[in-house]
Amino acid sequence: MLFLLALSLPVFAAPDPPPKGNSGAGRTPPIELHVGIRDLVYIGQPLADLVKKFPGARVLPFSGQDDAANVRIAEAGISCIAVGKPGDLKVASIGFNLDGVYEGMAETPYRTGKGIGKGSTVNDLLEAYGQPFEVLGEQPRGALHKSVPIESPSVPKMYQYKNEDGGVKTFFLIQDHLVRRVVVNDLQPLDQHVVKGRPKK
Repeated sequence: MLFLLALSLPVFAAPDPPPKGNSGAGRTPPIELHVGIRDLVYIGQPLADLVKKFPGARVLPFSGQDDAANVRIAEAGISCIAVGKPGDLKVASIGFNLDGVYEGMAETPYRTGKGIGKGSTVNDLLEAYGQPFEVLGEQPRGALHKSVPIESPSVPKMYQYKNEDGGVKTFFLIQDHLVRRVVVNDLQPLDQHVVKGRPKK
């Protein structure tokens, strides 16, 4: 399973009250499941176009590879992985930081088309999008490993939704009953360039 952007990013526990019924319509374009934000940052977008739209984006090679790059758009709370032929990379994974600021990465101003964003709860998510096709938990590491059961609300869980053919999956990272991140992954190019493309140890 591929959870490229969520597992490397910390989550936070001090939420603001949820802005009920506020989808951000009229102020910012919506995040669409399995797409991203149309005409702004989306699956299949050429990296050059993304950087043109976000001149402050920081682009770094992924694990030293020339066919994959990490992209951080700190002021917009967006992180991406772009993959493909060297010099012709396209966005294959997009993460939106919905709740919490860290390491210079802001909270994103964007919400999903159904209003899921900062302050949204797991119940809001289920009401908006229904039951996910699977829920995966991230077992805590180190000293917390034995003291926090996987069922605990403090353990991050990924509520996964997939498109019709299963080739693109969108998941929401939930912790303490709140939605912290949303990530869209295009599985085939990620598998080809990131999972299989990583240098052998």
